[in-house]
Amino acid sequence: MFTLLIDMDGVLTRDKEFNPFEYAPTFIKNLKERGIPFRIVSNNSTRSPDLIVHRLRVKGFEITLEDFISPVGILPDYLKEEGIGSVFVIGTRMLADFLRESGFDVRETHNVDAVVVGQDKEIDFLKLKTAVSAVFLNGAKIVPVNLSRIVRDSDGLYFPGAGSVAHMLAYTTGYEENLPNLGKPSPQFIKLALKGLPEKDVYLISDDIYTDLMGARDLGIKTVFMTTGKYREEELRKANFKPDYIFHSLQELENKIFEWLNG
Repeated sequence: MFTLLIDMDGVLTRDKEFNPFEYAPTFIKNLKERGIPFRIVSNNSTRSPDLIVHRLRVKGFEITLEDFISPVGILPDYLKEEGIGSVFVIGTRMLADFLRESGFDVRETHNVDAVVVGQDKEIDFLKLKTAVSAVFLNGAKIVPVNLSRIVRDSDGLYFPGAGSVAHMLAYTTGYEENLPNLGKPSPQFIKLALKGLPEKDVYLISDDIYTDLMGARDLGIKTVFMTTGKYREEELRKANFKPDYIFHSLQELENKIFEWLNG
């Protein structure tokens, strides 16, 4: 039996309000009814996994917390392993609240052990100055929640992902440590996503060529590119990347999955 790791943004949901593509809830329901192993995987760094699952359920997805994995769920354990107690957060208030509830000292000053970088639509000069000062003056670690390069917003326009902001901080401060990748498709993330599921034939289904699919290929995971998200099919030529499969809708993908199931 194969296992599907299904990206959320651009595959199941069309915008940052978690509005699903028309067939997406039915697609997930059909996978469950046929007993096909899957997990929804997301690099969303705006809120905790349980809040995202709640929003998806409100939008019609019949899922449980067991069906969903995000790097925010990995973040507290990583920070504790690194001995980090205090943090400055570039990110949403929900991310900051989640870290407080997880036992971390979330501060608004540069005197911290680490700068946590998530998606932040309210990023401003003061946040950037505090983050740069924390790293440059205080030796704080830079901890991106994920290494996403670019994010498509609900209006169809684009902005830098957490990975781009983290690399900017590293370049600005001369930071010499490697930036961790807590999101997909890091080995740590994939290991957690596959926990309890078959690991022989794994497919990562995503609209993200650079962060998701290239990384998945390097891990020996089969790659499925969906053209429904932030990249068009022409981007594959620019990236010099050939996925195992390309689909233009969830119905197309579902037909192929059922072929695999019956073949």
